[in-house]
Amino acid sequence: MQSIEAVIRRSGFFLRRRDLLAMGYSDDGIAAALASKRIFRVRHGWYSVPDAPEAGIRAVRVGGRLTSVSALESYGLPVPRRRELHVTVVETSSRLRSADDKRTRLPNAGVRVHWTDRRGQGGSVWRVSVEDALVAVLSDESRFVAIACCSAVLRRLGWSADRMAAVFRRAPERVWPWLELVSDLDDSHGETLLRLAFVEARMWFEQQFVVRGVGHIDFRVGPHTFVEVDGAQHDPSWIGDTESSFEGDHDRDTTVAIDGGRVLRYTYRQLYRDLPRVLAAIRRTVADDLELTARRAQHPYRPRASRKRRSSEPQLPR
Repeated sequence: MQSIEAVIRRSGFFLRRRDLLAMGYSDDGIAAALASKRIFRVRHGWYSVPDAPEAGIRAVRVGGRLTSVSALESYGLPVPRRRELHVTVVETSSRLRSADDKRTRLPNAGVRVHWTDRRGQGGSVWRVSVEDALVAVLSDESRFVAIACCSAVLRRLGWSADRMAAVFRRAPERVWPWLELVSDLDDSHGETLLRLAFVEARMWFEQQFVVRGVGHIDFRVGPHTFVEVDGAQHDPSWIGDTESSFEGDHDRDTTVAIDGGRVLRYTYRQLYRDLPRVLAAIRRTVADDLELTARRAQHPYRPRASRKRRSSEPQLPR
């Protein structure tokens, strides 16, 4: 027989006491695993292991499963983060607890409860399926958040258009027009925000444009003007699992500049807090680009040959 912690981990990180007893484990064995801290009690009658997903622990402690944006984030998707933990419970649920303390009743803040869970539809004991999470997002979140989440699923999980359309058919009719705005070219929710802003402002753009010697750039907005959306990994102080792209970004920008182009870079803070100024800067840069491009058509750029400068210092006698 496997150890209790192994069978809990294999079963999806969470098991009820009655399930363990049905598998042949005894109360004494459960107590011993608890005493040695190989497992712990999430809430009354539920057990887990120390390496279980933190968001899952909080959802099960409440008495439900992760849903909406919280569930999508648990699948590793780059979606807009929400302050609240989204948990779905069955309509008959009772004795909901705080996500941080199994002894405390569920407070009004910090957790958003969805009374929509239908056990057996998919997912696991601690999170709903991606399909159900998207339906929750489309039902309750803003247009931007919903489109960003759907675009992330298309790009990262490789969903087909038909599969996404099937999810929209389960969502409220008012959101059906949003399907046309979902794109598998968005590599982040920052790109989704900027793309939607371009669409609303009727600004021309090409997304994931390939520049020779550089590769993909988030947006081309003018003949020689490009826009990149910089997440945290673009910062020199980035301490994530991957290397910072700060130096590489500057090398790419230099290559673009040598060919007569310009790259505008914007952080998430600028996009979310100062979008009108970002768009104003892009418009001005594109206008200058168009004017310069017209002049270059009449007077093509030709780099001058380098000349040796005469030294102003006196020559020493040989």
